[in-house]
Amino acid sequence: MDSEETPALSADTLAILQSFLSEKQEQDERFAKLQENADEVFKNNQKIDMSVFQEDWQLSQFWYDDKTAEFLADRVYENTESNDHVAFISSPTAFVAFRNKYDRENAFVFEFDERFDIFKHQFVHYDFNKPLEFARAQSFEHKFKFIIADPPFLNKDCLSQTLETVRFLAAPDAKIMIDTGAVMKDLARELIGARITNFNPAHKGGLSNEFRCYSTFEDDQLTWITE
Repeated sequence: MDSEETPALSADTLAILQSFLSEKQEQDERFAKLQENADEVFKNNQKIDMSVFQEDWQLSQFWYDDKTAEFLADRVYENTESNDHVAFISSPTAFVAFRNKYDRENAFVFEFDERFDIFKHQFVHYDFNKPLEFARAQSFEHKFKFIIADPPFLNKDCLSQTLETVRFLAAPDAKIMIDTGAVMKDLARELIGARITNFNPAHKGGLSNEFRCYSTFEDDQLTWITE
């Protein structure tokens, strides 16, 4: 073969590539349609399918499965009043599930991915590297009665900085849930007093790392365990 000749893809590889590109195009078109009709969607409280948002692995995005998202949404609902402020930090799957099921105005998603700005005033652009630098920070300080956080990266710095945000937002009687790797158990307890629970969050695509849920409270569905 000539040294300048481009190697041809095998038929199987080409079919996989074409399938991937076709799926991506379909998702892009669905999201574009959602953006275009956002005002109508929110005016009529229409439900949003999380599959419209394609996972971005460069941002370490791994969406929860439906059972996990609904469990988290229900924990928020069962442990708050209708006017309470609720924060979903780097946890858009749980936020979308909560919005679809309960639709409260004072629920906010703190997220780096600006695709979620379709949620308008309920979206807060958030970068865990700048844990206290976000819009409306002053008015949000110690305002939130329930916080769910899912630090995007599995390391000490990411968890520590995310929990700095949590402490800033949390009301004195706030209930807090942290979804992160099992290796973060001691740090979650040290920084926020969160203890490992009986609930094991699951993701649609699966994860190689053991993932656990930590909380500062218990209820009839969420209990602390000893490990």
